Amino acid sequence: MLLFWSLLVLVAFSVWMFDTRLGLSLLWGIAVSALPGACFAWYSFRRHGGARQSGAVVRAIYRAETLKFFLTAVVFAAVFSRVSDIHLVVFFIAFIGTHIGSSLVSARVIARFRH
Repeated sequence: MLLFWSLLVLVAFSVWMFDTRLGLSLLWGIAVSALPGACFAWYSFRRHGGARQSGAVVRAIYRAETLKFFLTAVVFAAVFSRVSDIHLVVFFIAFIGTHIGSSLVSARVIARFRH
């Protein structure tokens, strides 16, 4: 997942070299999706003591999803209140693309470990 997000940030910085507004809009869109996603991954997949701790794992995932939702709302609010020159279409495309891409990468990793 970190490799995927790093690639997206590299693309955003490459676009930034040619058009500052588009590059920043891409970067903000990626950040609004990736930062809460990283917090979710860290919080929900911390080590728990095995099969006996399945209830704790489920609770951790629910708390992580709540945290992710809250952080997404906070970062959206911060971007819209603090960033004055943003290209909204590019911002939302970056957000949705990062979100879908992260889901696809996660599904691919899970499928690989099932076999």
